[in-house]
Amino acid sequence: MTTPTHCTSCGHELGVGRFCTNCGQPVPGRHPEAAPAASAPVVPPPTGQLPPAARYPLYAEAPTTRPGPPPAPVTQTAPAPPAPAPYAPPPGTAPTRDRSAMPWLPWAIGVVMLALVAGIGAFLLVGAAADDDGDRADDDRTGAASAQRTDDAEPTGPDASDEPRPDSTGTAGPIDEPDPGDVSDLTSSASAEVPATAPGSRDRQNRPVTYDAENMLDRRPRTAWRMPGDGTGATVVFDLGEESVLTEVGLVNGYAKIDGADNWYLGNRRIRVVQWEFDDGTRITQELTDRRPMQTLAVGPVATRRIVLHLVEVTPPGTGPAGRDFTAISDVRFRGAPA
Repeated sequence: MTTPTHCTSCGHELGVGRFCTNCGQPVPGRHPEAAPAASAPVVPPPTGQLPPAARYPLYAEAPTTRPGPPPAPVTQTAPAPPAPAPYAPPPGTAPTRDRSAMPWLPWAIGVVMLALVAGIGAFLLVGAAADDDGDRADDDRTGAASAQRTDDAEPTGPDASDEPRPDSTGTAGPIDEPDPGDVSDLTSSASAEVPATAPGSRDRQNRPVTYDAENMLDRRPRTAWRMPGDGTGATVVFDLGEESVLTEVGLVNGYAKIDGADNWYLGNRRIRVVQWEFDDGTRITQELTDRRPMQTLAVGPVATRRIVLHLVEVTPPGTGPAGRDFTAISDVRFRGAPA
């Protein structure tokens, strides 16, 4: 088979290769896959026409259309959740009222609360204005007495200005214990000197009420000695009338009177700690609790005629309608025998 000198497809002059350097077609007779050349000779292009420029690579032309972008992946979307069913109250439950339909409700609640606060305030003012024990004593006199403090009062006892000291046994020699048959209550023969006394008043039955020192010695808890304000640091001096061998002391540490709903023991100040002092210098501290009965302390035997009671610690005033700013002692007790 004769090898053509020009490409049977484009007419370009062939070289020595097996493909046309212009269009890339296999050359018959050089490449086994090339179609056999036509029997008619290929007419070369006219002399005045320039051959087309060489095209590379020497392979078949690429397709004229560019591939488009790959199709977007198909994603499956989850089905939308079903819409929630409208709320319905359980059977037998009363339907909830729409608060927006009652704009007056907050105002009504506010008015009720204001009236309640005003009522409580009025009650407290009326209770505070009442005199002690429901008394109707003169307001000016009672007010002046309440303003008086313990440290403003002049002490009356010989050592009333002394500060309480630690407990001590005194300087006297040993004292024999008195016979039990000789021991008796020495309170009724004693006398008392106090730093201050609250003014008297009248009770709810319009009966006079006094708060003198002698009330501590009458063995009646409904009567009391009382002084205005805080009695901390005050001193009360008792005189037994003669030299005695003392074995026991005690006191009711507040105003023990209870009249119906009025508890004057809790309404007034109460004494929490006292110190008993005797002629030989013996000092004994007694701690007291909030209870109305007599609270006693064994001290003897100790020889003495005078007993000095130091008020070491006193509670704050009582609270509520019965609250009063007074320090009180309802009763004292001294047991022993003549020396």
